[in-house]
Amino acid sequence: MTLSLSPAAVCQCFTLVSLCTSIADPNWINVQNGTHGTQLIYGVAFTLHAAHNITDTDPLGGVNGLGMYLLYALAAACYSAVLLSSSSFLVDFLGVGFSHSRLVSSLHVSTALLCLLVLGISGGCLYVIQENVKKGKLGWLWDRLGEGPSTQDSELQTSPGESLYIEIVGLIFSTVASVFSLCGPSEPIAPSPSVEPGDRAGERTPLIGETGPDQEEWGEFSND
Repeated sequence: MTLSLSPAAVCQCFTLVSLCTSIADPNWINVQNGTHGTQLIYGVAFTLHAAHNITDTDPLGGVNGLGMYLLYALAAACYSAVLLSSSSFLVDFLGVGFSHSRLVSSLHVSTALLCLLVLGISGGCLYVIQENVKKGKLGWLWDRLGEGPSTQDSELQTSPGESLYIEIVGLIFSTVASVFSLCGPSEPIAPSPSVEPGDRAGERTPLIGETGPDQEEWGEFSND
């Protein structure tokens, strides 16, 4: 088995980095009040501590609201994409693509489709939160500010966070990796061999045991 680093594997490596970064960053969707600076952040990390953040789930529609279910689906899709991306990179890196090109191509394409699904779920969750904010479902944020609904509607801003943009970068890399894999197994990217001083053009170091012009072996001395 030959270890190689194809262009598809390189792109898939960047996809994996983007996915892990977007999961680690909690800010997928941001609800912020421009006047008071108060904000609520929703993302994959929020689902891990949802039981302790019950008062912050009103913009999601409550603990059993549609937005909360979409966040759970987002987390599941993200972790599935990480697993699939790492499998694609590892299989391609081990050189399996030269003997099982269809398997590697299907893994790359599936990763790209799963990244697209992640963006779709996050976009749907963003829409749900925007609609709930318009309806005045702010919960803890509303109670803390203590202002009327009309004031909140004009000052609250719902926007995508940096994790969503990082996920877009991951989608781009996974798409490029899919294109490379579908175009056929390419030559691996290998480091150029180092040139020894004696291997330069016009230079050759004789070895002991070679036969010279006079049919005498180098390193042998005549007794005459």
